[in-house]
Formats: sequence, structure tokens, C-alpha cells
Amino acid sequence: MFDLIKKKWKINIIESGKFKLDGGGMMGSVPKVMWNKTNPSDDYNRINLSMRCLLLDNGKDKILIETGIGNKNTKKFEQIFCIEQSSFPLKDKLKSFGYDLEDITHVILTHLHFDHAGGATVKINDKLKPTFPNAKYIIPEKNWTAALNPNPKDRASYLVENFIPLEKFDQLVLVKDNEKILDGISGMACYGHTPGQQLIKITVENESLIFCSDLVPLKSHLQLPWIMGYDLNAMQTLEEKTKFLNEAADKKWILFFYHDPKTIAVKIKKSEKYFEVIDECLVNG
Repeated sequence: MFDLIKKKWKINIIESGKFKLDGGGMMGSVPKVMWNKTNPSDDYNRINLSMRCLLLDNGKDKILIETGIGNKNTKKFEQIFCIEQSSFPLKDKLKSFGYDLEDITHVILTHLHFDHAGGATVKINDKLKPTFPNAKYIIPEKNWTAALNPNPKDRASYLVENFIPLEKFDQLVLVKDNEKILDGISGMACYGHTPGQQLIKITVENESLIFCSDLVPLKSHLQLPWIMGYDLNAMQTLEEKTKFLNEAADKKWILFFYHDPKTIAVKIKKSEKYFEVIDECLVNG
């Protein structure tokens, strides 16, 4: 599925850990009797979610997209969200592919919610610092502003310890909406989930891979009405997702899922009702 992308980039899929969120929150107005078939819940109504980061290496730039939930969390936090990961997930996973934390040159964050940006910083001897000492952290400017001034609905998702140290250590780079980030890599802004979220588009020749972040967090969300209750503006998400998926089908984009526990990526086509998967990359498949 990633053949053309691999002509320019060595790709490593970094499964940084697993956690759980409320199934109703993830599926919004969709009845449980429907979503429980595809994403079965536990006794607390929580469903399994991945935190699947993407590492790109062209021999010079070593770019990590997203950082997982990190290891600064309290025991209570870990229990609430049923976090499963090693004691230092990014370090351990990168090491398994032959990389050290110091090797990463760029970290791209789609937005600053704790399950995406938690691993951006680390606490050592009670002091917070960037996890990747030699990396520039690339963050959407509009989302940085939103994270510093969160509204009541998503305030609990923005934890300042995950991102303030990036500015303090002069490793922060803010980018405008839909801006080129690096050669062949650009952002795609969307606002329904949270202000300034940017999907990441990676293009090589005529093939594009889109890191879907929280616009399409799970394969189940390829169905247009399946919209998270966590989104600040469900109607805006519906408009953004409809436009995005139509373009993805027309241009045969590879859609990379951050949160789906079973499916890494898909290609889609338009079907009679919504969209049909025509190619799929599965975990351990």
C-alpha cells in the first residue's frame, strides 16, 4: 500500500500504546447497538483505541508524527483511561527500530490533546523537558492558541505540561493553516474537532498518505454520521469529513488511522451510501 511513499521515505509504524475512551463519546449520536458490533466496549462502556505514530526517515530528516499519551500520568489517570504501554513507550519503540530519542529531527503534532501530545515532553528529576532534545516541534498556530486558552468543553484535554516546555526550550515552530511543513509534507486544517487541528499530507509523485488524526479517528468513522461526541462542532466535522472523504476517494489517498486498534490504513471508493474500503492494511496483517 505504501510503495510510492517508500521510494522517498523509510516508514516505521510506531504503536506507542493503547488506551480506552467512552464508546458513546467516540461515536456521538450513533446508538450503542450499532457501534458495539464494530468497536465492542468493556463493562465501563469504554472501547479500545491505539496511539499509532508514524516515523519517516529520508536519511537526513527523521520525522515523528504524533507522540502518544506519554509517561507523566498519575496512577488514577492511567486507570481511568486504561492505559497500556511500557514505562517509556516512545524510547522503547524507537529503539526497537534502531533509533534513539536524539535522532529525531522533527516532531509534527496534529493538535495538542493529551492523547496526541502527551509524549512530547518528559519529566526527569521533577523537571519537564522536551522528549526529543534535537527536534523542532511543529504545531498548528491556531491550535497552540486554543490550547493556551481552552474552552470549558475541551479544557481537560489540553494539559500544559505536554507543550509549554517546548517553547521554554526554544524547540517550538508554529505553522499556519494548510502550510508546507517540509518538502512533500503539508498540513490540512480542520476545525470541527478542535480549533486548528491539522491532518498531515505526505506526497511522493502522485501518491498521498494522509495522517487522519481525529477527523477520521477509526475505520468506523468512514460512515459520515459517525462523529465523535468530543468534537466541538459536529456539523462542521460533518462538512469537513464529507469533503475530505470525497477527495480521498477521487484521488485514491491512503488514509492512516491514529486510533483504530485493528486497521492501520485504507484506500476507499464512493459507494451507494457512504464509502467502501478497497484496500486495507491491518495490524499484524
